[in-house]
Amino acid sequence: MKIAIWGRQRDHVGESPFWDAVHGCLWSVDMTAQAIRRRWPDGRTDSFPTAELPAALALNPQGDMAVVAFASGTALWTPTQGLLHWLTRPETDPELRLNEGKCDPAGRFWVASMENNLDHHGQPRATSRMAGRLWRTSGERAIALSEAEFGCPNTMAWSPDQRYFYAGDSQRNAIWVWDYDTASGDISQRRVLQQGGPGIPDGSAVDEDGCLWTARFGGGCIVRTTPTGKTDRIIPLPVRNPTSCTFGNAQGGKQLDTLLITSARFGLSQPSPQDGAVLAIDTGHCGLPEHRYRDDA
Repeated sequence: MKIAIWGRQRDHVGESPFWDAVHGCLWSVDMTAQAIRRRWPDGRTDSFPTAELPAALALNPQGDMAVVAFASGTALWTPTQGLLHWLTRPETDPELRLNEGKCDPAGRFWVASMENNLDHHGQPRATSRMAGRLWRTSGERAIALSEAEFGCPNTMAWSPDQRYFYAGDSQRNAIWVWDYDTASGDISQRRVLQQGGPGIPDGSAVDEDGCLWTARFGGGCIVRTTPTGKTDRIIPLPVRNPTSCTFGNAQGGKQLDTLLITSARFGLSQPSPQDGAVLAIDTGHCGLPEHRYRDDA
């Protein structure tokens, strides 16, 4: 299987890839480098520095504005004006930060928090608490959907029929599934989808068959999981720490037939030339577009 590398840019901690089919480019964040990046299929990369660690983003329908989960809260941001204004600050504990975020099918921005594993200099710090929560935000409102229980929340995805919601915790090496109600945004009946496996679960994407593709941080691979929790496929990667993935198009088109994978080189004593790159793979499967942010959701 051919694995292509998009451009020369290497991220410290690449995360939250979001394919913009409107303009034919890939958006993502580089958390510890404090930058938002836009990559083009021809290898060009545009970088936009941020004053605070960006953890995740989602574009609006026009692709000219994003909602961003920064360490301390959510905000609206544009590439031309930068941060426009803050929306929510779900956590009040200064030792917690946001770590993951995606929009649900209705356009509400979901985020998850964790004890901050980085110090003021952006270097790793030990954590001791399972204190993170899952939040659903809408405009300037934030509603807690869980108790303070997550160590390192990752993976947010919804099934193609919008009946199920997936989320995981890297610290517990687990991915769960809930019943999901699109109208209310409520989730219920949580159960384990997958426990253990190579590495630990980081970000995920869903294909047209409803299977979950998960970057396995530390495992150097992508795992495809069926809706019943069965491991269907494992694809080895030339990076040690893949962080997340989304479906896009290698030529900049609208067909979502390329799996685009972010990765990290942060913390590696001897990173390879590929660590931190964005990878592109033709898996033989087509994916679903990422849900877009709606400020009226």
